[in-house]
Amino acid sequence: MRVLSSSGTIKLDEWSPLALRDASGLRVECTRGRIWVTVEGQAGDFFLDAGEGMRVTSGGLVLIEGVPRGSVRLVADAPWPVRWASRVLGRLHRPRALRSAGPAGAAI
Repeated sequence: MRVLSSSGTIKLDEWSPLALRDASGLRVECTRGRIWVTVEGQAGDFFLDAGEGMRVTSGGLVLIEGVPRGSVRLVADAPWPVRWASRVLGRLHRPRALRSAGPAGAAI
């Protein structure tokens, strides 16, 4: 396993699993190659190819391994107040061009 801090990814090889505990809400994204993910308390295992991702819904042990090699990015879910505030501010904020344009079809 090798962490690439510039891209936030972790390179994984076969037979060298990354073990995580209490990862509920974490998003696992395969950025290169193929990875195998098994989650305690979730039915079945997951094989993710580059560009695919999944959310961990169990608080149990998570094992992630390259098949035979892969890179993974782990993205923590923001707390609900942050997500809510982001949505509200996104609705309130309109780009300046839209604010000064006036009614549709009006000359400026």
